[in-house]
Amino acid sequence: MNSAGPVTRVPDEADPHPGHESADGSPRPLLDLFEERAVSAPDATALVFQEETVSYAELDARANRLAHVLAARGAGPETVVASALDRSVELVVAVLAVMKTGAAHLPVDPGYPERRIAHLLGDAAPALLLAVSGTILPKLRPAATPRIDLDAPGTRADLRRAAASGPPSGARRERGELPAYVIYTSGSTGLPKGVVVTRSGLAHLAAHQRDSLAVDAGSRVLQFASPSFDAFFWELAMALSAGAALVLAPARDLLPGPGLRRLADGRRVTHVTLPPSVLRALPSDALPHVRVLVAAGEALDGEQVRRWAPGRTLINAYGPTETTVCATMSGPLADGSGTPPIGGAVRGARLRLLDGALRPVPDGVVGELYVAGAGLARGYLARPAMTAGRFVADPYGPVGARMYRTGDLARHTPSGELEFAGRADDQVKVRGHRIEPGEIEARL
Repeated sequence: MNSAGPVTRVPDEADPHPGHESADGSPRPLLDLFEERAVSAPDATALVFQEETVSYAELDARANRLAHVLAARGAGPETVVASALDRSVELVVAVLAVMKTGAAHLPVDPGYPERRIAHLLGDAAPALLLAVSGTILPKLRPAATPRIDLDAPGTRADLRRAAASGPPSGARRERGELPAYVIYTSGSTGLPKGVVVTRSGLAHLAAHQRDSLAVDAGSRVLQFASPSFDAFFWELAMALSAGAALVLAPARDLLPGPGLRRLADGRRVTHVTLPPSVLRALPSDALPHVRVLVAAGEALDGEQVRRWAPGRTLINAYGPTETTVCATMSGPLADGSGTPPIGGAVRGARLRLLDGALRPVPDGVVGELYVAGAGLARGYLARPAMTAGRFVADPYGPVGARMYRTGDLARHTPSGELEFAGRADDQVKVRGHRIEPGEIEARL
């Protein structure tokens, strides 16, 4: 590697999956691939949740009906629609329906404290909130965000009358720059901030998953992450863009231990993404059918590589929410000696390892990691100053290009991969969740 120039990794490559490329060579939108699967294999399993199995055709029809209801009540491009739903089929229907209108989806955990829910809804100002009776609705003030109760008789009647054969017209959902979702992360100023992620970023992510993780129509992808965490969209995109089945379960069945072991075995899960802290709590024989295991959210150590690499493909993934879940992925890991690398850039990403003066650092020297490319989020919702401070001009890219300052430190290994080397600030990770001590200090 030439240390005299900026670090650039893995240029966009042709998608080896026929039909997954647009005419200009860019990856096709997630919704297009999902809807084509619903037509070409309508009876194929899309979702599995407890005793319920939903086909691609049924999932598409349910999402279309809800999309028409949402559009009639104001959802559309450049609006935000929130949902406060537990893990369920209805949650996936809601995400797809919101995207079909052209709006961005905002997940709100119904278990959050009332004050945090009020902040998220007040800050994002969603056009609508989707919920069900008995969860989040009692926590909302009467004048809060307009809501749709999916259990209400009127809503059920609207859904029965709505068209199931196609999404609302004029949604302009194919535009890659439109937001796909908004995820709130912890904030150093004391309040969580919303990251606005684009549909183009999600399409590039799904394309890299298909290229690198051997996911296909016969795969079963576990939905492990909290719906309010960006890894939820990683799992959703991995399954539905490849025609695979997404396996959902109540939170109690996903706790590390016997419940997760029974679920993965009984549902014959083939692809799973877990934080290393969860892997440490599982016996090495807990994932017998898993062919591809992705470790993400925390630093992976050599002991876990030695435990989990035999008999499957083990990948180490890294990425902040601002880069559409994932910015780098390692190749298959087998050697548990030393620090496992975080690999090279995913499709649509360009990596810069720079010093304090934004100059490329030599091989082996620790620098701060900057990420550029199609995977970058728009920025922080309604926070232009904060966006300008983290999404800065890319001096090594074309005119107008941006790069995201991750705050993470890394170095290049002799093989050219990246090795994580800590943080440039006080941010920490706990069980895969990003936490800013400044938010805790502000509360105290």
